[in-house]
Amino acid sequence: MSIVGAALRGFGRALKNKKRSGTIKSIKPAKDLTGRRKSYESMVDTVNKQYTTKGVKPGQSGSKIKKEATSKASALHDKYEKASSDVKKYNKRLKQKAFGGASATVAGGVGAHLAAKKKFPKYKKFIEQDIAVKDGKLKLVTKKKK
Repeated sequence: MSIVGAALRGFGRALKNKKRSGTIKSIKPAKDLTGRRKSYESMVDTVNKQYTTKGVKPGQSGSKIKKEATSKASALHDKYEKASSDVKKYNKRLKQKAFGGASATVAGGVGAHLAAKKKFPKYKKFIEQDIAVKDGKLKLVTKKKK
């Protein structure tokens, strides 16, 4: 085997053992792009007006102010979006807990009702009655079975 062949063989092994990163399948765009753009344009316009009203052309200091203001605004947008998504997650989880608690309460009530019907015959008799009007008075009447 020649030196070149050995070198190519070693290089090929190195490529086989090398870790490869996964492919990017999708990229989520930033939220509220129109709001970000509007705030950016209003800041730029404000700085431009400031420098043109004084009779000074926008120079290095104007561009520095624009850069700082836009980076701060972008950070504020990011912070707001993170906070709002956290609130949405919290509310969603809270609803899930409420529904879970309500369903557990209903299940417990049904279980208690069935147990009471077995244990107490008077309760069973009362539960199987219905309220009806007889002779102008409210009375308990046995339910009609379907």
